[in-house]
Amino acid sequence: MRSLEGVRGISSGSGSASEDGAVRLPDDAPVTPGVAAPPPVPDDDAPVSPDYHGAPTTSDGAPAAGSPAPPQDAEAQAATPGGAAPGAGAQLRIEEERQVDEEPPADAVDDSSPAGDTVPESEVPVEREPGFVVGGEPEPEPVVAEEPEPDLEPVPAPVVPAESELVPPPVADLEPPAAEEPAWPVSWAPEPGVDAPVWPQPPAPVPTTELTPRPVPTPRPAAAGGPEPPPVPVDSRLAPVPRPTRASRRTGATPAVPPARRGAGRAAAASAERPGRRRGRVLLAALVAVVVLAVAAVAAITFLGDRSDPTAAEPVPDAVLPDLGEPTPVLAALSTAALVPDPAALAAVLTPLLSDPALGAGLSAQVVDVATGEVLFAQDARDPSTPASTAKLLTALATLTTVDPASTLSTTVVAGATPGEVVLVGGGDPTLSTTAPSVAYPGAATVDDLAAQVQAQLGGAPVTRVVVDSSLFSGPLTAPGWGPDDAPSTYAAPVTATAVDGARVDPGSSQRSGAPGADAGQALATALGAPDAAVVLGTAPAGAATLATVESAPVERLVEQALTASDNLLAESLARHVAIARGLPATFAGAAQAITSAVADAGLDTTGLTLFDGSGLSQQDLVPARLLVDVVRAASDGTVPDAAGLLSGLPVAGYDGTLAEREGDGDGIPGAVRAKTGTLLAVNDLAGTVLTADGRLLAFAVLADGAAGSLSTTETALDDVAAALAGCGCR
Repeated sequence: MRSLEGVRGISSGSGSASEDGAVRLPDDAPVTPGVAAPPPVPDDDAPVSPDYHGAPTTSDGAPAAGSPAPPQDAEAQAATPGGAAPGAGAQLRIEEERQVDEEPPADAVDDSSPAGDTVPESEVPVEREPGFVVGGEPEPEPVVAEEPEPDLEPVPAPVVPAESELVPPPVADLEPPAAEEPAWPVSWAPEPGVDAPVWPQPPAPVPTTELTPRPVPTPRPAAAGGPEPPPVPVDSRLAPVPRPTRASRRTGATPAVPPARRGAGRAAAASAERPGRRRGRVLLAALVAVVVLAVAAVAAITFLGDRSDPTAAEPVPDAVLPDLGEPTPVLAALSTAALVPDPAALAAVLTPLLSDPALGAGLSAQVVDVATGEVLFAQDARDPSTPASTAKLLTALATLTTVDPASTLSTTVVAGATPGEVVLVGGGDPTLSTTAPSVAYPGAATVDDLAAQVQAQLGGAPVTRVVVDSSLFSGPLTAPGWGPDDAPSTYAAPVTATAVDGARVDPGSSQRSGAPGADAGQALATALGAPDAAVVLGTAPAGAATLATVESAPVERLVEQALTASDNLLAESLARHVAIARGLPATFAGAAQAITSAVADAGLDTTGLTLFDGSGLSQQDLVPARLLVDVVRAASDGTVPDAAGLLSGLPVAGYDGTLAEREGDGDGIPGAVRAKTGTLLAVNDLAGTVLTADGRLLAFAVLADGAAGSLSTTETALDDVAAALAGCGCR
């Protein structure tokens, strides 16, 4: 008796299973050559090799066509002469091996060996479960041998066609002719020995939405000697899949391709017609939409009627509209019934505040009721004092009364004396901006606008030279009384007729330039696309053709900007325009004279007035506090036409301009203090209007041209005076 321990899949049923799980065969048991053992019924607990399950064979012992070869490890193949498959007997599969470290039984043999000798343990292919490690692990439970199974007729495995045979035919062949291959079988000839199946009647066609296959492009033929083109992908839903039949399983023949499914031909035809049909559907849908909209429009007109006809509106009986009365103005007029502060009570409040040591000894002040002109408080009000930037109030009044407040300042570009040369002619507008919009001056003209006009006039001709003409202004670039460090600085620059961005070195920067004209010329050259063009100072040729012109914001807006930001260069430019309008030289002296004359022409007493510039930067300027109050009152009560722009330009305490960070209204009405500041070395001034707690409008001016305290302490002392006026009933 030969023992096959742990071996399953014998070809005969004459063996017996021993208690130790080994299957033993009689010594004289024959082995049928070429006949594979039937596959055993797998035990639920027995491990099954995932690699090999037996190969079907033909009657002569050869493996069936298309069946996989049994697994064979390299060492077993090397021990076989010529590398042939071991054994002509039954193909035995090693299913499992006891996972022990002891030697295998001596009677364990491999019947697949040619001589039937015992195969050494190292040459026996072993199949282990995943994760199995030899040595050091507990012995698994013994496997109970299965009952021998009866002989079964081997069933050959279905022949799987090669991959190339599964490639579907071209799309054009997917729809067979209806006469040759009908969509439903109408006749069938059974094979010998096979019962003919009863075909069911075809179901009634159900209308369904057929899938239109994506059109497959015709592959481009390969060039001579070149690689073959890749196969054309075909929608797998249209590809016929061969299915093994009973006859093909018996004979091993390749199953025939089933007929094309119903509707495949129509889908292919629809694919060819798809673009045209889609366009037709789109046109039809558009036509339907137009018709629907037209019908809706007609229905709406019919239902609503002609609303343009006033008679079509239905009258509402007894309709009564509420009496809204006169609308309240946004800026209500001052009440004439507001109480006027008592001069004695007011003096009792102001005198201690004006005695603050920070204000110094040379202080002058005055407070006047705007409505009546009554002087409520005065302290050395007729003494000339250094006005600093409060002198801009005089310049503003002179500008608004001399120059049309709605007029603008022009900047032009004319043709130069030679080809490629242009001349920038300054018009005294320092707000001309290199950015759009301007950073510092709302509504300002831009250099880009100038350049665009010039390029349009030149028709693409290159610019090689830019001449800057600032001849509108003349005389010194700085005024008497200016310090050597005043221009250029963060608050002033040399006064010229040509400048950009308020003569700032960069838009938004506080530092001013020492050469405003040259900077403006360079800005124009850059905007013209010629940053390397030469920029020189000069004059425009007589009668030169104008290439471009831009306009500033209205003069009234320029006055507001000069007062709110205390812009010295803008104030000086406006003063020069007052001089030009009055026929005086556009110089510091001419501007000072023009301002004095304009203030006098407005009906104000100019006694004690001495000016050397239009900005108040000169320390030689002298203005009595009384005159500053007169200017503010004239703009407030309307006695001077067109002077309202002066009030709108005054900074509001705690809100904007140079008073944005100062709380001058104290406990009074928010925004009650509107005043112009003035600051020089040892000079701090404040002049403007204040609305009292009772609603009375007052004009005031406090000039401390001998301030002894620091800037912050002096400003605080002045703010206390303004706050006292705002919160005072003073009766």
